[in-house]
Amino acid sequence: MTLSMTEFKVLNMLPRGAGYPMTIPNICKVTGLKERDVREAISILINQHGVPIVANRSGHNTGMFIATDEAELNIGVTSFKNQVTTMNARIRAIEQADLNGWERKP
Repeated sequence: MTLSMTEFKVLNMLPRGAGYPMTIPNICKVTGLKERDVREAISILINQHGVPIVANRSGHNTGMFIATDEAELNIGVTSFKNQVTTMNARIRAIEQADLNGWERKP
């Protein structure tokens, strides 16, 4: 696996397992990278290198980590599916918005 320096830094910051997930702002603080660069590196690590990076987005222990078993993988998959559901609902609401009458509604 050939990684850029940014990808290497991000990969090394991500914990293996869900015990101590790392937030993107914390990765930025430790590495000195910008949020956009961290997000791009994570996308590349997942999509091009197959790293099972997932996120816990609910509860008090939120952040990203590398899944080490099926249960951890399901945590991340469920979070992404919930996000897609929320985004699709927002798309429908925007598509159905009354461009001229929304300000008159009580």
